[in-house]
Amino acid sequence: MKAQEYRMNLWNEFLGSDKSRSELERGILKEIGERYSENIGTLLKIYEAFVEKDRFYEDEGNHIRYEREGEDYYLIIEDQEVAFAEESFRHMLVTMLDIMEDTLPLGTVVDLRKEIYQAAPDINKVDHIRMVITHRFLGEEGKHYYFPYGAVVYPTGMLGQAEIMYFTRAAVQQIVRKGYRDEEEDGFVYLMKQDLILNQGKSSFGYAQKEEIEAFNRKVKKEGR
Repeated sequence: MKAQEYRMNLWNEFLGSDKSRSELERGILKEIGERYSENIGTLLKIYEAFVEKDRFYEDEGNHIRYEREGEDYYLIIEDQEVAFAEESFRHMLVTMLDIMEDTLPLGTVVDLRKEIYQAAPDINKVDHIRMVITHRFLGEEGKHYYFPYGAVVYPTGMLGQAEIMYFTRAAVQQIVRKGYRDEEEDGFVYLMKQDLILNQGKSSFGYAQKEEIEAFNRKVKKEGR
């Protein structure tokens, strides 16, 4: 199963589970998903516009518009629109982003953004934060979020459980080298996203609610990690 194929399969499963939408609305959202199935860059900008409560954002390349009127939110593609309440819109956007985002394989070497880890000791003494991805799809029971990646420092590796760093794709500054990937890998990613996102209703930590992020940060601080 190729990556684009499993993404669209997951998106269609998600749309099929939403019985509140008409067949026409599901068709519109399917088309929007297809246009973002290989590149979520402008979809992220729509999400940012939503978070900032902007009233309008237009993706001219894909002919898709986001609009907000009072408490109503709209996705419009070539003059066909789907209306949402706020939480429903957030859930739809986050689900689409999580499904369509490419998942880096095990063994991928990445540099993380130093500005995210300014609180870490001696962070300014290192040129980069280079990590090797060793874990993926890390979620705790009872939590509404998961971490797409867990990694260890390159080149020393894992010397203890506390040395695994959890992060999302947004924390990646650059991909130094990608790990091995084949159809078996894509099939595994499909099954994990199906379970975490569709069956358990989790979303990536990058889209967690403010209260969940604050609770996680308190836990990390308490554990001294």
